[in-house]
Amino acid sequence: MRRPRKGRYFKWGIVAAACLVVLSLLGLAQGGGHLSLFLPSFNQAYQDAAGIWGSCQMGTGGCSDRISTDGCLITCFAMILDYYGVDLFIPAASSCTGGARAGMDPGILNDWLRTHGGYGRCPQNAIGNCCLEWNNLPSHIFLSFHENQGESGIDFASQQIINQALAAGYPVVSGVHWGSHCHGNTGKAEDCHWVVITGKLGTTYTIVDPYNREVTSRYGVRTTLTRGVLGSYTVDRFVVVSGLVPATSLASPHLEVSFEPQKDWYYKGELQRRMIYISGCSSEFFLYVRVIDPQGKIYYAYYPTPNPGPTDLLRYSKERHSLYEEPRRFMDGEWEWSRTVLTDEEPGTWTWEVWLEDPTRPSEPLAYNISAYTIAGAETTAMPQLTSGLAAVGLALLFTVLVYVLVLANNGR
Repeated sequence: MRRPRKGRYFKWGIVAAACLVVLSLLGLAQGGGHLSLFLPSFNQAYQDAAGIWGSCQMGTGGCSDRISTDGCLITCFAMILDYYGVDLFIPAASSCTGGARAGMDPGILNDWLRTHGGYGRCPQNAIGNCCLEWNNLPSHIFLSFHENQGESGIDFASQQIINQALAAGYPVVSGVHWGSHCHGNTGKAEDCHWVVITGKLGTTYTIVDPYNREVTSRYGVRTTLTRGVLGSYTVDRFVVVSGLVPATSLASPHLEVSFEPQKDWYYKGELQRRMIYISGCSSEFFLYVRVIDPQGKIYYAYYPTPNPGPTDLLRYSKERHSLYEEPRRFMDGEWEWSRTVLTDEEPGTWTWEVWLEDPTRPSEPLAYNISAYTIAGAETTAMPQLTSGLAAVGLALLFTVLVYVLVLANNGR
């Protein structure tokens, strides 16, 4: 039997590799799928109510740190431990509040760490044990440490690790920085702040930021890496926190917000239909819809009439306001809650958050979802949604040309 030429194997192997590169580049250009976890959120700066923790002293041995100024990391771990259903008991003698406490929040976790070797020496502190001892966190969780090698974004390998963790139900704690320096006089350039990565949204990730400037709120800010409370965050070190993922209760509601036509970019003058999918609503809930405009301003969307339709006038308020005046029982399925022509909207990225609340437990979201799109400016003439895709195609074509040259050179031998 005639033996195939070695060059033939080389040729088709390279062509196959080129195809894989093209597909992978196009996949990267599209930003990947949507992954999402819903975690409880805590505010490290919470200082104005019963059971506060912001003013509690951290560390041991004379450490002067406070949760409100230095407690972002333990606040993140309090969120994750609560997500995994971990409760701790603190006797009155060990409690910052002076009374026995049980459950999970940053104050409880801080008190537990102070009495369980959870703090050690750190280079920047001359006095006291102020740094978290990672190995002495509660034993219910397991940590996997990673470094992002990207200078401004997240490198491909790190994205894969984060995506796989989220798909498995594991939250990711991430050290971040913004701009070229950290706040204060630390001199640090990385790990300035810590956040919890909870999902993938297009080309960025959703997070819970533990620093909420509103000191009367117990809750952290649900946002994205590109819209952190302190700026656009760049990931430095990140830690996958695995554990026993809580089972989804059949009675728990679920919701998703989307827009039709489904795409990342819209032009002024386009008709947009705003959709919500809800399932598992066994009782009446308040529905909240909050929008963040391109300037970072936050508004609550609401209808001023009792029984509005999707074409009725939608109002916006800086004050907390539910979409409908009264709580409702929502039937399972997808429905259109608003329809509009994009005429007066400012060009840029618009982020929409939706969540459900039990009327008897206000300010405690039971189900949450986030989505975003970008409105192109009037002067834009090219198809902006194709920008990253064309760049990927260009790289793929360049690679294909190089492959063709290699194949010709090989066949000419």
